[in-house]
This record gives sequence, structure tokens and C-alpha cells, in this order.
Amino acid sequence: MAITDPAVAKAALRLLVRNRRKQLALEHPEADWMIVDVAKGPLSARFADPAGKVAALYAGVGAEIDPRRHLAAWLIEQGWTLALPRVEGEDGHMVFRQWTPGDPLTRDEADINAPEPSRPALEPDLVITPLLAFDRKGVRLGQGGGYYDRALETLRTRKPVFMLGLGYVGQETHGLPVEPHDQRLDAILTESEYIAVQED
Repeated sequence: MAITDPAVAKAALRLLVRNRRKQLALEHPEADWMIVDVAKGPLSARFADPAGKVAALYAGVGAEIDPRRHLAAWLIEQGWTLALPRVEGEDGHMVFRQWTPGDPLTRDEADINAPEPSRPALEPDLVITPLLAFDRKGVRLGQGGGYYDRALETLRTRKPVFMLGLGYVGQETHGLPVEPHDQRLDAILTESEYIAVQED
């Protein structure tokens, strides 16, 4: 019997795709540097002059591809200012705080490594987000906390923000459940392909 409630369907799907991502991480330990070669052309074309622009990365957890290892260095070379997300406050809102490789990180309200709360808050032009699964229409399945969806919804009321999902090409999943609050990806970056989102 099909699950019609998208929230329930997402919870069931997460169990499956987490295990798949763990396997993909074992099969592709080189992914964190391969993404740089894949990203260079498309990101350079979209952001011809990134000087003064902010790219938000994330601190990889578990089987997530960690963009801080190699992608961060290339973005800095291109002139980007970098930030990492930090979940703060009783309401658990996500703030993007300035980060430079080597800066100390502390655990935030979501128990994730993040910049210290004293670091400046920035509004990114590019948000690179982890994912459990994606499809080519820009649907992203995350961990379920909704932090990115809420943060991006607020940011996008103030400025254009390009949301780039980062994962293994094997995480592509058809028929992902969607809820009204879900923020769509603009593109997906994998170890072997840059996928521009297909418009409906």
C-alpha cells in the first residue's frame, strides 16, 4: 500500500537512503576532490565575478561529502567569502556565520560542528547543502529538521540565493515526496555530474 502522507513517506525513505549513502561513501572515497573538477565550469559560468559574494558550505557528518576539504580552497581562490551554518536559539533557526579553513568550530543547537557564535552573520549568494536523496526537478530529501528550508525561505524573500545540493550521483531517487515548505534545489553537484534542475 502506498504512503500518501508526504511526511510519513519521507521518514520511511530516510531509513533506506541513509544506508545507500553509507555504501556510496565507501565506494567513492575520492568524491570530495572529484566534485571540484565537476564544479569549476558550471559555477564559474554562473558566477563570473564572485568577489564580494558569500558561499555557504557545511561541515560534513558521517557519509556526507565534506566540501570543506577541497571545494572550499577552490572557492577561496575564486574570490568567495565562506560561511558555515549554525543552528541557534530556542527556535532552532539557522544562521550562516563567516568561516575560514582552520577556524575553530563548536557544537551548535543541532549538535553539528559550526563557527563560533561570535563570528559575523552573513547572507549567502550560494548555499551548498547536504542531502539524503535528490531528483532532477530539484526536490531534496534532508535529515528532517527543516533548518535549510526555513533559512532559505527567509533568505529568498530578501535576495536571490542559488541552492546547490551536494551528494553522490547514486543518491538520485525518483518520486520523492514533497511538502509545501520544501525549498527546491537550483542544481545538484555530484562526483561525476553537475545536474541543472529541470523545470516543470
